[in-house]
Amino acid sequence: MRSLLIRCYPARWRARYADEFEAILEERPLGPFDVADILLGALDARLRFRGHGVATQDPRRFTMSLRIGGIAAIVGASLLVIGLALIGGRARGTETASAIALLVAFVALLVALTGMSAFQARSNPWLVWTAFAVAAVGTVVTFIAGVSDLAGVGPTDWRDGPLALGVVAVGLGSAAFGIATYRGSVLSRKGALSLVIGPAIGFIGVFAVGQNLWELGMLLVLVGMVSFLAGWFTLGVAAIRLDRTPALKPA
Repeated sequence: MRSLLIRCYPARWRARYADEFEAILEERPLGPFDVADILLGALDARLRFRGHGVATQDPRRFTMSLRIGGIAAIVGASLLVIGLALIGGRARGTETASAIALLVAFVALLVALTGMSAFQARSNPWLVWTAFAVAAVGTVVTFIAGVSDLAGVGPTDWRDGPLALGVVAVGLGSAAFGIATYRGSVLSRKGALSLVIGPAIGFIGVFAVGQNLWELGMLLVLVGMVSFLAGWFTLGVAAIRLDRTPALKPA
């Protein structure tokens, strides 16, 4: 993967910085944060070097930031509230709007996971990549559900279609990221724990509803949703605050 990422940079950049940059990448595991940062740096390098000489640029400079991840987490959690409210309202004609709101929310949460994974990937790279992959699958499935609704071929009940699978996948991916964040002890551990507990309680609530325990099940689903959203929001705020501390920024 490292050699492929380096090849994303222009030839003149590689001729000058490739060896040094490869040595830096070999020093630590790469997470979603690092890959996104390297790709952004490669795009920046190609734009800068087009038609110009090899400019002096520190190959260790990060363009991805915790702040981007933090803002995306807050935005994603907010949009998720809107999407779930539209689904819960069951108003006719809101299916497409709810699917779009959830899709945008899940994309924002995927960006949040990427931007806030800089530290977790150092000690738990496989867990972070699993969280990213599962959340990405959920986002793609939600996109398919949205396209199906727009085309008029989706099921009448969203619980019978791919949208439910997308919601479950994003919940599981978020929980895995919460575990990695809790173990990393850099961002808010309370927020990470809330992100783990939320989907677990929500899934128990769904099971209870399936067993005709409607009131208990819906209460658990509501508690799980609040915990899930609070977890992302808390981690987002923590990431923005941490981004302002140069000594703790990823290097």
